[in-house]
Amino acid sequence: ELVEELVNQTNIKKPSYLILSGDLTFNGEYDSHLELIQLLSKVNEETKVLVIPGNHDYNNISAYSIINDEQSHVRALKMEEFATMYKDFGYQDALTYDTDSLSYIYQLSEDKWILMLDSNYSENNYDFDMNFVGGELTKTTMDWLKEHLSYAKENKIEVISTMHHNLLVHNELFKNSYTLYNNQELLQLYKDYDVRINFSGHLHIQSINNQDGIYDIVSGSLLDYGNRYGMLDIYENCYDYNSYSLNPDLGFDFSEYSFNVFYSKYYNKQVKVDEKYYGRKASLITDLNSKVNAYYFDGNYKEIHKLASENKSLIRKIKRNEKSAYMMSIYNVENINQHSVLIHK
Repeated sequence: ELVEELVNQTNIKKPSYLILSGDLTFNGEYDSHLELIQLLSKVNEETKVLVIPGNHDYNNISAYSIINDEQSHVRALKMEEFATMYKDFGYQDALTYDTDSLSYIYQLSEDKWILMLDSNYSENNYDFDMNFVGGELTKTTMDWLKEHLSYAKENKIEVISTMHHNLLVHNELFKNSYTLYNNQELLQLYKDYDVRINFSGHLHIQSINNQDGIYDIVSGSLLDYGNRYGMLDIYENCYDYNSYSLNPDLGFDFSEYSFNVFYSKYYNKQVKVDEKYYGRKASLITDLNSKVNAYYFDGNYKEIHKLASENKSLIRKIKRNEKSAYMMSIYNVENINQHSVLIHK
């Protein structure tokens, strides 16, 4: 229903492009890719769909079918099948392809390009019998990028970037495996060749960060609370980014339902653990943390600060718990708008 609503909003707003930054499926199930492609084929002809894979999307050893709580292995999409399967969503009409990954460059207009970068280690999953979470760009890919970015700069072509892994650190606790391992090298390349914006996913939170005038915008997962998508308007002198929540008409308040689902998942997982540390205050603290965790994924830092201000005594207890590093990383976020940003060129 959420993907259908995304397609519906796309067909109403008719952007020039719909860009998906990876994790297109749960665990790379072949049939899930087929179903997504069927849904994406309903996007209007005025909007071009561009995709790249995330770490879940190919060579996944955890591809399962779950029926009546019974799970069984199913066929996963292989790396060599991805570009062919998604040929209508960027790969067939790309300007140029990387020989070392599923990366490509797409020409948005006469003077604008988008880098669609495959930053995954997933090609190694079968060799090591594990699903790699982290990622980087190989030397071959970096050399390919540098060659084309040099051409773009010489010919005054404006370039933006998309990849699955984060270009910048958005939470120090999730630096390893989530931020691109050679991000500093790529940041320098972007600085040298005037790439100002990168879109990423992977953390599944709504978050905006910048370093040296280069912005990394992490799109909140469509399936996590907030249920967000972003829109970028490109003007002569600036970029205007805004994030919106999907609210499909399912006959009930979907936003409230989504919050409660996300809240409950955290609460039920954590309440027994918290009882060991907080005694009779445990349910109050787990309740507060469950709300704040949901708002963190949604990028609603204003609500986080409001709840923290209203519950100072509970926050002091949480702060004293050595196991609360994750929650304190959330309570310590600056109250900065994560849903929109205006970037001057």
